[in-house]
Amino acid sequence: MFFIGIITNQKNELYIRNALSNFLQEENIIFINDKNISNIKNVRFETIIIDYKIDNKQELRNIISNTKYVILNSDIETNLEILNDLKLTVITYGFNNKATFTVSSIEENSIIICLQRIIYNKNKEKIEPQEFEIKCVEGLEKHTNIGISILKLIYK
Repeated sequence: MFFIGIITNQKNELYIRNALSNFLQEENIIFINDKNISNIKNVRFETIIIDYKIDNKQELRNIISNTKYVILNSDIETNLEILNDLKLTVITYGFNNKATFTVSSIEENSIIICLQRIIYNKNKEKIEPQEFEIKCVEGLEKHTNIGISILKLIYK
């Protein structure tokens, strides 16, 4: 059994559960925040989405140290030093033009993101640079929509 850790604000949790309900089993998803981060230090995550700032940098580093994938919102203030010397795949997204996935266009109900460089999914299949259209989940913030879509792409 594998676990997906999602660091997001609390109002997104219900929308994320609904967006992933046909994709992942609910018991595989663990939401992480400043209040519960010290209680989940023994959970081994396969992937962590960082879509919200977390203040406890040491606990966060301990959690991501054994993770395969980190999907990181590059538009939030994050101390990237916590990722130094870790053997994991970091996939960034946001409006930053150096991110792995950058935002090309935003419409009311969709977002077009552009993959800037080759990445590999969970099955080690190559995903070439290209654009993807994301249908927005109603009630979910734009950045969170992107992070969840990247998660689906990796676990496809």
